[in-house]
Amino acid sequence: MDFEKSEKYIAAHREETIEHLGRFLLADTLLFWSDKAGLNAYQKKHWRPILNDLNTVFKLDFKETISLIPAKNTNSEKKFVQLLNTLSDKELTACFFAASEMKSVLLGFLFAKHKIAEKDALEAAYLEELYQNRFWGEDIAAVNARKQSKQMLDKIAEYLA
Repeated sequence: MDFEKSEKYIAAHREETIEHLGRFLLADTLLFWSDKAGLNAYQKKHWRPILNDLNTVFKLDFKETISLIPAKNTNSEKKFVQLLNTLSDKELTACFFAASEMKSVLLGFLFAKHKIAEKDALEAAYLEELYQNRFWGEDIAAVNARKQSKQMLDKIAEYLA
């Protein structure tokens, strides 16, 4: 991955990149929780601290939902887009690729800002899968996909350093 080349493109298209990330915010993994007691408890244990930290540190008020309808996070959405605008071109590039890899703009942002460790970000991104593995065992294709995600985050971290 040529992050420097991507950074130049993103710098030239900042507004569209931020708009793109903002559109996916409503569907962020961290905001949709299960209505099944076991998984919901697991999500509370692992995702609640991440959301609490995000909300406290960045003065946001994101709320999760247990339905298919996104929670009303209008003020936080606007504030979050403003936060994306404060990122350097390098951080925005890292956020974009990390968010794409983890299917979470919130996790991508935290990773780009060095507010979440790689291991914790990956565990949060794959939380539902890891929870199900406890009952059904691991799928080799899923294990390989997680390894590829880790490799990508390693590259992003190296780029950010």
